[in-house]
Amino acid sequence: MSPQKALMVLSGKGGVGKSLIAANLALALLDGGASVGLLDADFSASNSGYFIDTGEGQVEAKHDSFEPLLVDGLELFSLPLVLGEHSFSMDGSQYAQLLRDAIVETNWKCDYLVVDHPAGFSDELKVAARVLKDIYAGSIIVVQPAHHLDAIRAINLHRELEMPGLGLIENMSYVEVGAVKANIFGESIVDELGDKYEVPVFGKIPLSMKIRKAVESKNPRLPEQFLQPILLAVEAFMTAPIQTPGFLSRIKSYLEGTLIEWFAALALSANGMINIKELQEQFGYPGGRVIRLNIIKESGESITYADWIIQNGMLQVAEGEYSLDVQVDIIPNALKWAFLKKRVLSNGQLYTFKDAQRLGHMRVYGEKSMVQGAYFMRHVFESLADNEQAMGAMKPLLEML
Repeated sequence: MSPQKALMVLSGKGGVGKSLIAANLALALLDGGASVGLLDADFSASNSGYFIDTGEGQVEAKHDSFEPLLVDGLELFSLPLVLGEHSFSMDGSQYAQLLRDAIVETNWKCDYLVVDHPAGFSDELKVAARVLKDIYAGSIIVVQPAHHLDAIRAINLHRELEMPGLGLIENMSYVEVGAVKANIFGESIVDELGDKYEVPVFGKIPLSMKIRKAVESKNPRLPEQFLQPILLAVEAFMTAPIQTPGFLSRIKSYLEGTLIEWFAALALSANGMINIKELQEQFGYPGGRVIRLNIIKESGESITYADWIIQNGMLQVAEGEYSLDVQVDIIPNALKWAFLKKRVLSNGQLYTFKDAQRLGHMRVYGEKSMVQGAYFMRHVFESLADNEQAMGAMKPLLEML
């Protein structure tokens, strides 16, 4: 992935002009000489085509990647540029995969990515945070006077998830007709929110016929007299450091702690409740070689690991200098499903460690006795899963994963 830094633009409520703000942030960055991409991540209600004149252009879908559409120097990904006028209905897992593909599998050449995020704060926000975590600098929250509660929810959710909110922009703040200035959606809320929650306020943008006519002509650029909030937001983004959202750090720390406890329970259970020597003889595994049990995320990133060695019929933690003989990568859910015997596959059978290997949830690497070591560890797991006493010690920890 090429982008070095990402900005999310979001709101607690649809229809507040979030896409207009996202487009202007991207164009302001572009005008400042940066290389910029705009990702319309509202896949089920994409509307960047209302703002950007894409002509007959399309996002090119290759067999393993996407090529963003280049529009006057701006790189653009929007689902209608792939599917045309067809709608796209998806569940949470499909959204997560498509968002990942749109970010990771798109041949972005830009340095900065502006993400027009779906309105609201369901699982999409956490999905986006996970995918963007290595380049995320913060969010611009778009508010509107008529939606005071939605704005508060947006600010509070960022605090609860420890996601940096760079600041607020109030859109449709007022309307001017000649010398008359009217608050047709109610009194402005943005300054009050900024003071109460100690969030920077970048400014207010009115409801304006000039803006409407510009958008209708596929020119989303705000008139110069309304541009100040956008410029202040761009400055904040450019100077903000990349910050991994805090809730992701907490999840990783939580999993690490739980898994370390589980590793200890695994060793105690294996040494006290199953016959390891018998398994060695059954699978011709001599022991004395180091097996790494590496717990990974779906993305392949390691959460934590333990290095084991079989000596004198005991499963022990490897110490000192050693080289790996076998590495077993496995996702936490595979451990949970196989040990607890709760997941039923489409064929009606219970999920097993054999299924974990078959489905790619568990992968084995190594040399020399790799096959023997892999079969040995799999049968250690299976023996423990069938042992009620062992599961009594391991089950509470597995259920926490």
